[in-house]
Amino acid sequence: MEYWDIYDKDGNFTGRKKGKYEKWDKDEYHLATEVWVINSKKQILIQQRSEKCQLLPGIWALTTGRVVSGETTRQGCIRELKEELGIEAKEEECNLVKSLLKNRLGMIWDIYFLRKDVELEDVTLQKEEVSTVKLVNTDEFRDMLKEGIMCEYSEVYELLDIIDELD
Repeated sequence: MEYWDIYDKDGNFTGRKKGKYEKWDKDEYHLATEVWVINSKKQILIQQRSEKCQLLPGIWALTTGRVVSGETTRQGCIRELKEELGIEAKEEECNLVKSLLKNRLGMIWDIYFLRKDVELEDVTLQKEEVSTVKLVNTDEFRDMLKEGIMCEYSEVYELLDIIDELD
């Protein structure tokens, strides 16, 4: 069984952990991570979730995942990239951009940017999680949000604005 460390709403580790399928109390949070792979042309690598996924099947999204017990969100970010897309990254390449408290989901969600040129033909998909990938610019990303085919959360627009301002 997969275990997750338990944190309070301020991000303090409680010293406890629970199994993935155990009941969580309202004041218990676990860590999650999301990574935006952005190439030198400011294109974002997005992935279409497999139809087999329990959560948001077939929706376009970024590489995300829950952080397992003993991992930092940066380590989880690197693991998820490797598992889902076969992309190697180093901890120092993953830059924390934003940390979100998602009360409804009971998560503390850290979002990272990875500046890396990735060739689509070099990506190795984890078929249970990902059906395909593509590169999009921020305007295309926003269009996909408007169409309702991209996973949307309120802070995504702020993140897109940050990418627009990158060198």
